[in-house]
Amino acid sequence: MRPELLLLLGAVIILITFTTGCDEDPTSVGEGILPDEDFIAIDTLIIDAYESFSVDVPTTTGGSPTLFVGENEKKRVMSIFRFDSLLTDRNITPDTIDASEVFDATLYLTPEYYLGDSTETISVELFEVLSGWSPEGFNRDVFEIINRGNESLYTSSVMLGDTNAVEFSLPRPLMRKWAEKGEQSVIPQGLILKSNEDANGIIGFGGSADDNAPRLRIIYGSEEEQDTVVFSRNARAFAANLKDDPDLQNNLIVQAGTATRAIVRFDISELPRGALIHNAQLELTKNPDLSIPHPTIVDSLFAHHIIDVNKFTVREANRGELIRVETGENTTIYRATVSEITQAWATVEDNNGLIIRDDHETLGLHRTSFYTEQAEDATKRPRLKIIYSRL
Repeated sequence: MRPELLLLLGAVIILITFTTGCDEDPTSVGEGILPDEDFIAIDTLIIDAYESFSVDVPTTTGGSPTLFVGENEKKRVMSIFRFDSLLTDRNITPDTIDASEVFDATLYLTPEYYLGDSTETISVELFEVLSGWSPEGFNRDVFEIINRGNESLYTSSVMLGDTNAVEFSLPRPLMRKWAEKGEQSVIPQGLILKSNEDANGIIGFGGSADDNAPRLRIIYGSEEEQDTVVFSRNARAFAANLKDDPDLQNNLIVQAGTATRAIVRFDISELPRGALIHNAQLELTKNPDLSIPHPTIVDSLFAHHIIDVNKFTVREANRGELIRVETGENTTIYRATVSEITQAWATVEDNNGLIIRDDHETLGLHRTSFYTEQAEDATKRPRLKIIYSRL
């Protein structure tokens, strides 16, 4: 072909590309050149949940920053803790205790959390732990099999809302037993905190290594001269359970502390297999009648992919944070982006549904509840909005 014809053909191709490829609508690029079926069509699918319920999952609470104790009409909680140092490391031996004219062992616990009426007073009891335990993997099931003393070592009254340290006097025979264990390089298993059954409130004592941490002060010696040692470093956990029956099978409840988690499932069979998910939004509406707020700790809710449908184990990756949105109708809506999870359902993984859990499970005993697919107001039902395209 002659060179001038080649130049003319090139100019025509450039002109066609410029006039068809610079349209303001990006989906029209190449129109008239590519066949219609090759365009990317964006579709939206809105699905209501077909099933939603709650499950009781004993959560791991070892290392919780708070020692919870107490009960009310809805829940009961007890704590366990031990000091990580040996008495013999501080020169307190069985002989030291036997020879001391003056001996005083006082446990100080500082309240920093409470649920209930600030005019209420609850009794907090101490019990000796007789069997071993570890904060790793510690949950309510582990707590139930721990061997403990039958007799209370000491009882102290605590007023809800009071932030002054509470004193518990520990008996000399218990300290001697701990000193004997120290000579064997065995850390004593510690103490259990519980309340009596007529309590109407929950206290949270500081547990972390700060100014509010538990302190064991031991004073020993003669009438004329005494020494004082203080132990603070500790391991701790708690075990909580629901006393009321919130009908977990028919309600969506996320309860910190116990821990109750919510399951939501959607039928995505209308979604083309292998679809490309551009965005997927989970929307839940708060049910204030079953929610229990906390004065300082707010919920921190996330939607997870369910790995095991029997154990309700979750995957941490690709979780979606539920963000609160207050509407003008005194309604609170939570929305989470779950695009990656939905994409996996549409391509490579089974759709086992979503599990909602609170990242603050070990910080308090607050509860967040949502309307289910049975809500009379259809706008309050759980829904999944998917924006996708076919590949």
